[in-house]
Amino acid sequence: MARPFALASTLVVTLLASPVARSQTPPSAEPVPAPTPAPSPATPTPVTPPVIDPNGSVITRPLVDLQNAPPPPTNVVFLQYGVAFTAEVVSAAGPICDNVTVPCILGPGGGIAIRAGWRGAGALYIGGAYELSKQDPNKLLRLAILQQARAEGRYYFVSGRDSEPYLSFGLGVAGYGNEWAVDTWGPAGFGGVGIETQITRRTVVGLALAYRLLYFQEFVDTTGAPRDAGIAQLIGLDLVLEQREPIYTERVSSPR
Repeated sequence: MARPFALASTLVVTLLASPVARSQTPPSAEPVPAPTPAPSPATPTPVTPPVIDPNGSVITRPLVDLQNAPPPPTNVVFLQYGVAFTAEVVSAAGPICDNVTVPCILGPGGGIAIRAGWRGAGALYIGGAYELSKQDPNKLLRLAILQQARAEGRYYFVSGRDSEPYLSFGLGVAGYGNEWAVDTWGPAGFGGVGIETQITRRTVVGLALAYRLLYFQEFVDTTGAPRDAGIAQLIGLDLVLEQREPIYTERVSSPR
């Protein structure tokens, strides 16, 4: 009996000792979070230095950056050229139609003009134009052609926008006759107004109105009727399409 009693005593002692041992086990330490690293200082944005030529001048807008420049460019010199569909309305034919025994030989018409010129970085355009128009001769001529060759100028009201109005003026010569012949000719001049709109970086469209004075010498027409010398007055209306080709970029001197 002593042996079973000893085994039972040992078992009881073991069961009682286990909770005590567990209660004396130190709790596990909680993990300490790692310190947050300090943010690194922001990297400064690199600044592109200005482009300076050997003479010490700052090039504010090189010619290669033309496609990225806001229109219209203000420091680029252009070759500007194009065509215009034109209408020539006779407001007063003058002495060329004073002979009341025959119809007037100069009536309204229309045609085309070709022009090219220098467009500066400022407000000026200087160029030349050749205009060809078919006029109404009241059946006195088979094909009445009015030809004009003139030097032209424009003064733009520079606004920095896509559309700019301008004043126009010019001097030249005019010839009038049948089937490309020049039966009469003389000096010519005009003044007018217009507006130009840039639709792409280099293409412009416009509308121009001009008051023209054409002096014609006396001549005899195909019917044998004499025509006196004098000034004819016309109103010209142009629908313009022109292209700009950059020639060079003006430079802005650096401050001293």
